[in-house]
Amino acid sequence: MPEVIPLFPLSHVLLPGMPLPLHIFEQRYRELLRDIAEAPAGPVFGVVALRAGTEALTPVVATGDLPEVEPIGTTAEVLEVDTADDGTSDLLSVGSRRFRVLDLLPTGRPYLRARIEYLPEPDGELTAAQETRARELIDVYDAMLVRLAGRGTGAELPRDANQLSYQLAARLPLPPAEKQALLTDGTTAERLVRVGRLLRREIALLQRTRSIAVSPAVLRLPVGSN
Repeated sequence: MPEVIPLFPLSHVLLPGMPLPLHIFEQRYRELLRDIAEAPAGPVFGVVALRAGTEALTPVVATGDLPEVEPIGTTAEVLEVDTADDGTSDLLSVGSRRFRVLDLLPTGRPYLRARIEYLPEPDGELTAAQETRARELIDVYDAMLVRLAGRGTGAELPRDANQLSYQLAARLPLPPAEKQALLTDGTTAERLVRVGRLLRREIALLQRTRSIAVSPAVLRLPVGSN
């Protein structure tokens, strides 16, 4: 069932499971924060990536102009809010559910709203080998980072394959377009294949630029096998 949620357009992509800290100082987003605090569904807003340039600073109600945003976004659930005496707030949220923007609704609020539909998270043609390969690749990548910087990319990986696909994507230093492609992938299997390609690319890049030895078997596997 479609529903209406407030949108926060950003220059980067939020993936499910990713933390999102924000400093709220604009009046329109202060109002957004007040509105979602009173919403029956809880303090939730949608994050969509801007397609062109940087975030538009002019309130949409004043201009009637709508920013160009990606059609697939992620809801953010607010976990903590710390409001200062001057009315600004620091909030911590986390990416939750993927959605598709059906219509942008600029009227009635100083911030952007959209009619959206939530997207399913099917496994697709997921195999145990794909999941195992993805875990092996991140282990290799982590080991290389430890040798370079003294630490890896993060905590223990989740058991769930869908959560794994997003967390691997979040750990890589990817440009917004590549993260958006991972968010847009329709199935867990597709996402694991794509993130496997990206992991192999990053491993090969580190190997070339930092002269770190990696087993040739890591890079020889067919791309589709992940």
